[in-house]
Amino acid sequence: MGPRAALASVRAGALVRGVSPVFVGDVSVWKRAGWRCADGPVHDTRLGLKPPKPGRPTPDGGRLSAASFEESLNLIARGLAGGVVTAPVSKMGWSQAGYPWRDHTERLADFAGAPDAQMVLGVPSRGLWCATATRHIPLKEVSRRLNACAITACAADLAAALRRLGIKKPRLALCGLNPHAGEGGLIGTEERALLAPLARKLRLAGPLPSDSAWRLHAEGEFDGLVCLYHDQALIPLKALGGLAGVNWTSGLPFVRTSPAHGTAYEAAAAGRLDPAAAIESARLASRLL
Repeated sequence: MGPRAALASVRAGALVRGVSPVFVGDVSVWKRAGWRCADGPVHDTRLGLKPPKPGRPTPDGGRLSAASFEESLNLIARGLAGGVVTAPVSKMGWSQAGYPWRDHTERLADFAGAPDAQMVLGVPSRGLWCATATRHIPLKEVSRRLNACAITACAADLAAALRRLGIKKPRLALCGLNPHAGEGGLIGTEERALLAPLARKLRLAGPLPSDSAWRLHAEGEFDGLVCLYHDQALIPLKALGGLAGVNWTSGLPFVRTSPAHGTAYEAAAAGRLDPAAAIESARLASRLL
């Protein structure tokens, strides 16, 4: 579904005047997706693999995906592109292909020499923005991984991203880890021991119960939320913004955006397409460029 959504974003007029697309990947994949010359040029990765049938991760699908991502970074390194809009990736497909990186963000951080590169997640059309202090880790490890350095970097990157969007003094809130933000220590001590002192130091609202924080953010009380783990950010964001969420990697010397949803293999196999996130991703990248 990724190539079809990418084509849909360009055809929807997501790119501003002066920003032109280059489609990266095996030309056979783009042709199967319906690419036409009028859409823009294809930079062919020339793997010569037959495009796999949609519906499940495969080693060849992983190779095609990884090769297009690596070639996009090569274009950036050569100064031939100013930004990258990636499609959702299958971590299983990359693993089956022997690609050594687990996700886009890890590879982007290594490529750019930016270990603090941060996922900023949002629905630009709704004014919803958040960032996570931890990324793709098991839930049982979240409390152990949380520390002042990670949360401070997360808040700083989110504030910097919002300033790039024209918000001069971003109003940020810190979400609590536990239900009811710990209920004064009755339901966990992380808020009292770590989060409340840090919120005061960083001048963040909170820590707030995450359900309350998201309601207040949706009502315009805050410009963005500092979330502590993956689902604390993604579940509310997708519930409020549907399939229009964007993943923007801040802290890089170039622009990178991507749909915030996954590969949707079942939808791809059934021929269903909702390009909302691809359109939002292309529009945001174009705006930043």
